[in-house]
Amino acid sequence: MGGLGVGLGVNDVPIVGQPVAFGAGFIALLVVCFSMYVARYFYFYASTGGALLVLVGLARPVAGYTLGDEHRVFASIVGFVGGRTALVLQAIGNYVGAPLLGLASAALIAVGNPWAVLFGATFLSLLALLVALNPLAFTIPLLVVLGLGATLFYGSGAQQAFAAAFVAWFLLLAGTLGAFRIPGLGGGPNTLAGKTFIPGFLWQLLFIGVAIVALIVGGQLLLRPGYDIV
Repeated sequence: MGGLGVGLGVNDVPIVGQPVAFGAGFIALLVVCFSMYVARYFYFYASTGGALLVLVGLARPVAGYTLGDEHRVFASIVGFVGGRTALVLQAIGNYVGAPLLGLASAALIAVGNPWAVLFGATFLSLLALLVALNPLAFTIPLLVVLGLGATLFYGSGAQQAFAAAFVAWFLLLAGTLGAFRIPGLGGGPNTLAGKTFIPGFLWQLLFIGVAIVALIVGGQLLLRPGYDIV
């Protein structure tokens, strides 16, 4: 049976500790490790989404974002008190966005709501389309909307469950790999060091630590029935 209504039925499909969780994790690992040239753009998009969410949380207007080999988030942050703090939080959100979004997705699946993962990813990608400033920045969220949207409307419960688990695993795995490659993405910790006077290597360790913890906890949530975040 297809249709958006099945999206709610997917919450009754077992995922945690089931073959769907292991299978989605294995496929996500293959994509991240052997198709990183393509997968990196989805990782860049997810990490940029973390910075955009920070700006939204700070109630700052978002001018838009671009996506490419290097990505940036443009926001109207000039002329208000606490500008340095906002810039630091935005940068942190950029580097921890993917693993933390993956952990949130795994937690939603663990509490029996994988439909929220698919709907959330689709909805946020629709919003991202509105502030895309270059063709690639428009194309990546459009692909997410089309892929997950088709799954929401036409996929079976099992297909929706697999898609939700894949989203969680991809964010966790790509986020961990990305944390180790931050220096190659355009400054990263060194930029934050200049804004906070905290050494860049400490920022690097922080981002790696967050990604590894998110992967471990998220993996437990997806693979171990009854596992809870203490």
